[in-house]
Amino acid sequence: MIRFFPSAGEDREESKPSKRFLEIKDPYWETESWNPLEVSESIPPRIRFVDGVRRTEYRVNIFDGNRFAGEGIFLSLGAGVVEVDLSGVRPEYRLLLWKVERFFVHNAEGVEIPPSWRLETDGGLLEFKTVRSPIAEISEYGNLLMKKLEVSTFRETDDGETPVVMDGPVKLKKFLPNVVYLVKEAKYFYLKGFEKHLFTLKRGYRTPFFLFEEGVKTLSDKGFIDRKVSKVGGYVRIGGDNSHGGFGDPLGGLARLEIPHGGDRNLSKEILERGAAIAVFFANRSLRDARSPQNLTTIAYLEKELRRRLGEYKVIRRMVGNLLLSLLG
Repeated sequence: MIRFFPSAGEDREESKPSKRFLEIKDPYWETESWNPLEVSESIPPRIRFVDGVRRTEYRVNIFDGNRFAGEGIFLSLGAGVVEVDLSGVRPEYRLLLWKVERFFVHNAEGVEIPPSWRLETDGGLLEFKTVRSPIAEISEYGNLLMKKLEVSTFRETDDGETPVVMDGPVKLKKFLPNVVYLVKEAKYFYLKGFEKHLFTLKRGYRTPFFLFEEGVKTLSDKGFIDRKVSKVGGYVRIGGDNSHGGFGDPLGGLARLEIPHGGDRNLSKEILERGAAIAVFFANRSLRDARSPQNLTTIAYLEKELRRRLGEYKVIRRMVGNLLLSLLG
């Protein structure tokens, strides 16, 4: 008899693991001097932003009788694209596309799991599709499903011309002339030997762009494998200026822009510079968002819309729990 028990390791919105910085390949990719550079690119009249949200509805331990068989998580994933039109008197936000997918991801061995889980709610039918993770780390596999959903929403709306800011690190290996990636997390800085330059940045200024190498995991038939990815990027200060002895984290107002390496050099600089200008322009404020300033106002808007479409967490969690309880007879 298969039994499902709530797991103590509950986390509604699990953070994605940090990428692994390998080395700076060319710190002087843009310029021979490492003096701060003022962001000067103009803001385009139309910009699109791509982001996703992930929520763990329920985490379980799976038993076959008294034998521990594995773990499982009920995941709700949302991704979307919002377009901002700045050509009028006031900015206009348009939600171009949104998607919600739900999965029960597990790594159980030797048991038969229901192919799907259906819940009847006031808002209609919710269905979690069962997916067996090819690796033991089910949460990491959930991150891959999240990435796929974000990429699919981007591809369905991209016209190849409108500037696009994708939240998070590089998701597509191919260099695209209208896409830049904004990395909000600032736990690890990719500037070994050049960290001091981050402390001198004022708001609206950036570091020179540099070439660096990162270690990432990709999924193959044999599971996840490590590979190296070359990127071009740089840091821009979009928050408060602590360069003159101000209080707070002196590195807290920084964001990193990055793109895949391999495109035309001048075009790459143009894309990154434009991304830096967009980040400064849409920087959030602490009164509106605890993750300010890096969680741009446009991204915060998109995340709010996506979470609303995921449904009420407490209701879904209770219904999943009741469903699992019913299986125990």
